[in-house]
Amino acid sequence: MEFVLGGFSSCCAVLFTNPFDVLKTRQQLEGELLAKGSVKNRAYRGLGQSIVTVVKTDGLRGLYKGLPAAVLYQFSMNSLRLGTYQTVDNLGWTRSDNALLTPFLSVFWGGIAGISASVSCPFYVIKTQMQAVSSGSYTTKFQHRHTGVVAAFRNIYREGGIKGLYRGYTAHMARITMGSATQMASFTACKDFFVQYELFQESVVLTALASSTVAGFFTSVLMSPCDVITTRMTNQGVSSTGKGLLYKNIFDCFVKIYRSEGVHGMYKGFVPLYVRVVPHSVLNLTFWDIFKKLYDRY
Repeated sequence: MEFVLGGFSSCCAVLFTNPFDVLKTRQQLEGELLAKGSVKNRAYRGLGQSIVTVVKTDGLRGLYKGLPAAVLYQFSMNSLRLGTYQTVDNLGWTRSDNALLTPFLSVFWGGIAGISASVSCPFYVIKTQMQAVSSGSYTTKFQHRHTGVVAAFRNIYREGGIKGLYRGYTAHMARITMGSATQMASFTACKDFFVQYELFQESVVLTALASSTVAGFFTSVLMSPCDVITTRMTNQGVSSTGKGLLYKNIFDCFVKIYRSEGVHGMYKGFVPLYVRVVPHSVLNLTFWDIFKKLYDRY
C-alpha cells in the first residue's frame, strides 16, 4: 500500500507544479547547442517572462501541456521510488542501531529507490515532447506534435520501436538516481533535525516546507545537469532508422552542451526546476500523510 499511496500523492502534487515543469523544459531547450549570448530576443528569459511567453502563445492551457503524461510519469515513478524508500526506512535499513539516520545508507537506498523507478522513462519522453511544443515562434530545434498520450506512444513506437520509448534511458536513470539519492537523504536529514529541536513545534506542513526548501536546493544543484541532458536527448529528432540526430549517448550530449554552451548550458531552467521541486515535495508529503491517515482510519 505504501507504493500506491506514494504514487497517488505525487499525482495530486503534479496538478499544482506542472506549469513550472513546462517552463523548465522550454528554458532547457531554448538556444540548444548555441553559445551563450548568441540567441537574440530570447522568449524564455527568466521565470516571469517565460510565463508571459507561454500564456501569449498557448494560453493558460499551455502551462498544463503534457499533464496527462506527467500524471502517469509521477505515478509510475514515485509509486516505486517513495514506496521503496518508505519500506526500507520502516524496516530501519536507513538508520543505525540507535535509530539515528545514517547518511551513507540514506543516500544508498535513495539511489536504489531511484533506479527502481527508471521504468517510468517512456512517460518522461512523452511528457517532455508534449511540453516542448509551442504554437508561437519555435525556440526548440524539434517539435513533436502528438495529439495525445496514446498517439505519442504510437508515433514514438513507429519511429524507433521499444528503444524509442526508452530514448535517453541512461540519462534518465542518472537523473532520477542522483535526484532521488540527494532528495531523500537531505530531506530526511533536515526533517529529523527540525523535529529533534522542535523548531516548528511539530507542525507537519512547516517542517515539510523547511525541509523541502533546503533539500530542494541541493537536489536541484546536483540534478540539473542530468535533467538538461535528459530533456535534450528525449526531445531530439530522430532519423529514419530511429537514431538521434543530435546526440549519440549521454556522454556525447554532455560534451556537446559543454563545448557550445559552457557550464551555463548545464543549468538552464534551474530556477523553475527549483521552484517546482520545493512545492512538489511539500504537496507530495502532505497528500501522502493525508492518504496514509485515511487508509489507517478505514
